[in-house]
Amino acid sequence: MSLTPVERAAHYATRSSRFAKAGPKHLAYFKSVLDQPCSVTQRKGKMLTEKAATAPYNIDWMSQIQGDTPAVLLPTCTKQVSAILRYCQEEKLAVVPQGGNTGLVYGAEPVFDELVLSTQLMSAPPVVSKDTMSVEAEAGVILQQCQEACAKAGMLFPLTMGSKGSAMIGGTVSTNAGGIHFARYGSMHANVLGLEVVTAKGDVLNMMSTLRKDNAGYDLKHLFIGSEGTLGVVTRSAIRLYQQPRSKQTAMFRLSNFESVLALYHLAQEHLAECLSAFEVMDGESLTTSPANQVPYKRTDKNDAFRAGSDFTAAYFCVLVETNGSSETHDFEKLSEFVESAQTRLGDQLSGGGAYEPILSQSAAQTAQLWELREGVPVHLASSGRIYKYDVSFPIDKFYCIVEHTREIVYKKHKVNPAEVLVVGYGHFGDGNVHLNVIDLTRSHAAELDAALYPGVYEFCAAHGGSISAEHGVGMQKRDYVHLSRTPETIRLMQDVKRMMDPNGILNPYKVLPLDT
Repeated sequence: MSLTPVERAAHYATRSSRFAKAGPKHLAYFKSVLDQPCSVTQRKGKMLTEKAATAPYNIDWMSQIQGDTPAVLLPTCTKQVSAILRYCQEEKLAVVPQGGNTGLVYGAEPVFDELVLSTQLMSAPPVVSKDTMSVEAEAGVILQQCQEACAKAGMLFPLTMGSKGSAMIGGTVSTNAGGIHFARYGSMHANVLGLEVVTAKGDVLNMMSTLRKDNAGYDLKHLFIGSEGTLGVVTRSAIRLYQQPRSKQTAMFRLSNFESVLALYHLAQEHLAECLSAFEVMDGESLTTSPANQVPYKRTDKNDAFRAGSDFTAAYFCVLVETNGSSETHDFEKLSEFVESAQTRLGDQLSGGGAYEPILSQSAAQTAQLWELREGVPVHLASSGRIYKYDVSFPIDKFYCIVEHTREIVYKKHKVNPAEVLVVGYGHFGDGNVHLNVIDLTRSHAAELDAALYPGVYEFCAAHGGSISAEHGVGMQKRDYVHLSRTPETIRLMQDVKRMMDPNGILNPYKVLPLDT
């Protein structure tokens, strides 16, 4: 029988007795802090305690984990965050920092009765500087709004992803988000120039800067980037910007097997290395739930062999290639030459016997349609049934092996009906980040899939040179498997850092690090 979100949360941890329960005196203190207007914005914060108001903050995006917070605290400035965390450390009140709550590893929700500290109201308009090629943004600024503010100034924000309409800057920093253009611009580790952080003890660390190089001691901002809110709460960020490309060229390819995907990538490096900004791969099966009018390459019965259990390779692959450059004419010709070379070098593997020609976008509208197809994949898959999502990475030549392995385990070893469970893979090929998705279409195979996938998927990653987490983080979902990607010595040092910075362990408990014994 499938667990409820509350039961699933309790499955991961037992409430620690070291944490106090928030009572009337605590809530009265928080209200007094939040009722004081911030000196800069003159805005008051808010506190939500009604069940209907706190409900959205209690459950994750996929409705898998649900807690029961007594209050959601919504500060409007760093001073309020500092006062809240200092008090919580003294009173041993557990706190979960939360941004847009779009995470996929159960890292931003309460597990039991932790307080939720939402940065949602820390959302002053981002300040873009063309002179320093940087943007300063508060933690609650939505990613898409930051992108648009930068674009208005002629600058490119380096991060984009499917959740851009709800993900917040503080969350993207705290999870070290990568996104679609990682291969060209890198993750937040590569682009954050400065941070303002409130530590678990309530201290404010002002590390804001727009310097590209600064070797004056430890670069502590990197301790908080990717720490998933376990060491401190990011309140402001200074992020590197790039010149907005004058030209964006896009093409989509249909390939018959993974070997040709790898060959196409190497060919792209030959022809497009200096301007290649995205190389996104989707297997044909990941497109089955997309609206029919969006899918440029439909499956055929003859390419459906893996569903019969005899062949676990994909029916086909779609590859979306994008370049960013400075000359529309030159860049279009360059991509056209790449397409022609691919057709010559890969032949039938690329065209499917002539039935599927590459699509070279001819307009901004067509480019948007192709990207909508890619960015819509996770949404359509999640709406098709109960979904198991894995964000893992491999050397690029092993990118797809995890999908084939999972299909074999699910269909052959555990004898799950292929018509009732969909196993698919897609992701950012340039950095080896594959999103393995297993969708229980009938919502009736929880027991078999739990047995097949845990810890099998992560053990396969460890055995084949991969990582259990490419960009979504560890959260609570992957906490017990960190040892597969980090040595015991490394984990002990991480635990030492956590104890030193958060002596009572109040900040985002039960997440990232193995539970205390």
